[in-house]
Amino acid sequence: MRAHGSLTERLRVVLVEPEGEVNVGSIARLIKNFGVREFYIVNPKAKLSGKAREFAAKAIDVLEKAVICSSLDEALKDVDVSICTSAIVGGSRDVLRHPITPKELANIVARYSRIALVFGRESTGLTRDEIGKCDLLLTIPANPEYPTLNLSNAVGILLYEVYVAEHASPLYEVADRNVLELIMKYVEDIVRVFNEDERKASRILVSFRRILYKSLPSIGEAYNLLYLVRKIDVMLRECKGKR
Repeated sequence: MRAHGSLTERLRVVLVEPEGEVNVGSIARLIKNFGVREFYIVNPKAKLSGKAREFAAKAIDVLEKAVICSSLDEALKDVDVSICTSAIVGGSRDVLRHPITPKELANIVARYSRIALVFGRESTGLTRDEIGKCDLLLTIPANPEYPTLNLSNAVGILLYEVYVAEHASPLYEVADRNVLELIMKYVEDIVRVFNEDERKASRILVSFRRILYKSLPSIGEAYNLLYLVRKIDVMLRECKGKR
């Protein structure tokens, strides 16, 4: 899953229910500034006219071409890795909110072909369910007394990091998402055998997904891991059948 082509062929900016016209227009301008090709908006609360067009300046065409979606699932279709953003970081046991940093984002983006950066509402951000739909969570470090950045500022910071990462040269080809998801399927089967507590199982699966996607496994590493979890799954099923 080595990154081929320019950033414009690889990146998708996704806004979930944006509320401010100024932010939407400013983000459209940023998208054009950094050469991003795909702009998706889930259930926009802000109008894409008026101030949005004013602040988009010479990027009105980006607003006009934005793909409007009815759900986050629709907006994440066909991407290799999805990275959502939040200013809220979880404690040691809240694995859903264990984030990566913008610097780690640069390393990840350099190795995946199609990346979605997902940003939440200005007022409430993303829900836990929406965060759970994404492969990774990212936070931008800021003053703990006021860590929440303006939406368009956050987009600008991350697009800059991605733009710089575009010029990195991957040393190996990262495994395809289909292989990683197949690994997750077997891991889920294994977890279900060992754990009847749904909440505990969910935390384990989120943890494994985070580790898997942050590790950027090569094709060979991923297939070896797939072989292992498949063997474990088969053996557990056989043992369960003999009881």
